[in-house]
Amino acid sequence: MQDDDPQNIKILTVQEVADILRIHRSTVSRYAMAGELKSYVVGNRRLFKDIDVWAFFENQADREYVFGKES
Repeated sequence: MQDDDPQNIKILTVQEVADILRIHRSTVSRYAMAGELKSYVVGNRRLFKDIDVWAFFENQADREYVFGKES
């Protein structure tokens, strides 16, 4: 995984995050507005750092694994 060096961080749009996570744009927006997925509002656009998207993914995957295993 990449470090926090601003030169290595990619800024993503809602659509790009939706494509990466293979979920609908509205789901990305819902996670962001709920504070589950860190985002930044610049003007009228919601943007994401790729490292935040991957951290969110890892957190969701870990939760699913734990909950799935305990059920």
